[in-house]
Amino acid sequence: MNQPLSFLLSSAYTGALAPEHLANLRESGLINETIARQRLCSVPPGMIPPLLGFDIPAIHSAMVLPFPDTRGGWMDHVRLKVFPSLTDRNGRATKYLQPRGSGVRLFFPLATLHEALHNSTPLWLVEGEKKSLAVAQLGLPAVGFCGINGWHSGGSQQLLPDFQAIDLRNRVVELVPDGDVATNPHVTSGAERFAEALEARGAQVRLVRLPLELAA
Repeated sequence: MNQPLSFLLSSAYTGALAPEHLANLRESGLINETIARQRLCSVPPGMIPPLLGFDIPAIHSAMVLPFPDTRGGWMDHVRLKVFPSLTDRNGRATKYLQPRGSGVRLFFPLATLHEALHNSTPLWLVEGEKKSLAVAQLGLPAVGFCGINGWHSGGSQQLLPDFQAIDLRNRVVELVPDGDVATNPHVTSGAERFAEALEARGAQVRLVRLPLELAA
């Protein structure tokens, strides 16, 4: 495993959260139990470049969102919420970073992990790690995907291998993209292709439309 990530997930690290990071999680509706269970924690500034494999001086701080492994423990996958968000010359914001070439994985909230993998009750596939955790807090089996194309890799239109752990056949899937699915053609197209890939695996997909203010 990435050595800095292994340290952050170990008992040697206290898992403290900077006030700005805790406020961000509270804005997403996350409670202390969820935060602790998922090991959401602030990253010591000097560990940010080793975690990512590159350095961006504009990043003042970062919070790590560890990805649970469905077999137990944690994936060797680094994804950071950075503060402040980075903005390119076209005004597009980047809120999350990960090592270059590290690929795409599904995010599994631990509170409903067994139900998400094995039950026949509706599965909620939610865009965004924090949103998926908020849904799981309601007792709904939830799995997060990272971005509207976070269900496949590269030029493939097949579901990620992580989906193999989920029983999808004849299962209702509540697909929850960000709120701009109704206004952003890129998001609309991505959601439609995602739904088609799920249906090819036997799922019964229903699109859930969030309010536009929940597009972030």
